[in-house]
Amino acid sequence: MIDIVEAENGRDLGIFNTQTPRAANILSVQLRSLEYAPTLGIDLKYFLSEDFKFENESFKAYLVEVLANWSINVTSVDEIVNRLYNDFIINLSPEETDGGLVAR
Repeated sequence: MIDIVEAENGRDLGIFNTQTPRAANILSVQLRSLEYAPTLGIDLKYFLSEDFKFENESFKAYLVEVLANWSINVTSVDEIVNRLYNDFIINLSPEETDGGLVAR
């Protein structure tokens, strides 16, 4: 997916590959919280509920699955442990384009 990011006073259109911002948006939205896109996002409340035993590996697999459902290719997920917090760095592969039409 390509977005137009600028078109100033006769200059050519600036375009930007939006795969990384798309992934950030998907991972930062609670599932069913957007009226116009109820299927966008992750169900973080489920993983933070008292009834669920939280495991990092299952959460990482869930994040990769959600991104894959939105056609975002994940190459790796790196985990950094910082005191009581774990940071996940999600590495994305570039979107493949073959010059043909892409159905989404």
